[in-house]
Amino acid sequence: MGSLTGTGNLYQRMIEEIQDYAIILLDTNGIIRNWNKGAEKIKRYTETDIIGKHFSIFYLPGDLDNNLPQKLINEAYETGRAVHEGWRKRKDNSIFWGSVTITALHDEDNTVIGYCKVTRDLTDNKTSEDKLRMSEERYHQMVAEVQDYAIILLSVNGIIENWNAGAQNIKGYSVNEIIGKNFEIFYPEEDRKDGLPKRLLNTAREVGKATQEGWRIRKDGSKFWGSVVITALHSKSGEVIGFSKVTRDLTQKKMADDKLAMYTAELEIQNRELEQFAYVASHDLQEPLRKIQTFSELIKKNFDDKEFINRYFDKLDASAKRMSELVKSLLNYSQLTKDKEDPYLEKVDLNSIVDEIKQDFELLIEEKNATIISDTLPTVIGSRLQIGQLFANLISNSLKFSKTAPVIKITSAVVIKGQVVNVSKSLTAEKYYLITVQDNGIGFEEQYKTTIFSLFKRLHGKQEYAGTGIGLSLCNKIIENHHGFITASSQLGKGATFFVYLPV
Repeated sequence: MGSLTGTGNLYQRMIEEIQDYAIILLDTNGIIRNWNKGAEKIKRYTETDIIGKHFSIFYLPGDLDNNLPQKLINEAYETGRAVHEGWRKRKDNSIFWGSVTITALHDEDNTVIGYCKVTRDLTDNKTSEDKLRMSEERYHQMVAEVQDYAIILLSVNGIIENWNAGAQNIKGYSVNEIIGKNFEIFYPEEDRKDGLPKRLLNTAREVGKATQEGWRIRKDGSKFWGSVVITALHSKSGEVIGFSKVTRDLTQKKMADDKLAMYTAELEIQNRELEQFAYVASHDLQEPLRKIQTFSELIKKNFDDKEFINRYFDKLDASAKRMSELVKSLLNYSQLTKDKEDPYLEKVDLNSIVDEIKQDFELLIEEKNATIISDTLPTVIGSRLQIGQLFANLISNSLKFSKTAPVIKITSAVVIKGQVVNVSKSLTAEKYYLITVQDNGIGFEEQYKTTIFSLFKRLHGKQEYAGTGIGLSLCNKIIENHHGFITASSQLGKGATFFVYLPV
């Protein structure tokens, strides 16, 4: 070993002066034979303290129990080198994280004559790495255990690669059920056909982020209203390597917003109705009442003229009847408003409704020489009484407002919501029966197609055409009660067409 421990050359002096690395010379049994300044700095033993002791003195009890020092010597002996990182012990029993390389030293005959053990103190690196790892672990655990948000990792093709507790809570799938599937599985069929999931990924890929709200599908087939943010994930070179998808279940908020919108729309309707009732009270009801007061005054002044009295009693009677009709119409209208929330629902065959109306109007149909042509009509869900009133008013209108023999055609079809022209905000169903009532009557100017559904809004004088001016308003109220929609189209002198939409 003398050739190994000489201190006379410059190379050995360099080794001894190095301070950032502990460079130790071991004999074939692991006994320390040389010790540089770096070893003293790192391990805190002086050369006098340590020379002649076994290098296992630096190892913790657990490593000693596992015979780690001898295993490292054996590995270096067999392969020429052994590398290891782990906690090591200083003279004062404090520990440090050491990166160790043990290299076998050979003579001219390639016989192992000792070992060089180089140790570097990487405690600061280890501490930083541990903190970083713990931070990452806490972050991943935080993401994994978040309950209120579905946080999902997607591949560049939208394949689900990671899944947190919130995703399972909101969407209903366990990790094993969903990993490897495309995130399109959460979208309704119409959204998938429309290419919405792919468009969201493309948007996130192009601009970094895509946001959207809409209905999503759970494992059990139920729907929830999801607010979605998809964010593109990039490599250091800027290439998109995947996406994070964060979804929040806003179903309760959506329902509350929809209910608020419904209440707001209802309030607007009630305000309009209040205005119409005010108009009725100030105008239509005042007219017959004014006549009654005038005729009463005239009768008082001409009480002795029997013929005069009889003539004005007839006018009094006519005005009283007119007022009675208006009051009854108002009561009918208010009853529809009262029943709106919960009309008595049943299956209503529209064919039988039309047949009953034909029987009710039999004399008027004969008098007018009218023809009513009807397709095979559907069966709807609703109030039979109200649906009967609806068609009775529409057919009555067509019979009333005509100068030639009336021809009334009633047809039906099924349409989707998107096909409804000037769709009302109240339409919530996806499909509707479109019932069309067309006549060849006097018609009206197109500008009045909304006005005709208002209370007591008449387009013609009652001397020419009888009525209270409330029939179409009743129709509109009945349709609202059944969550449908009614509109009209016409040309003056060329008849009118009424379009009635009732949910399928």
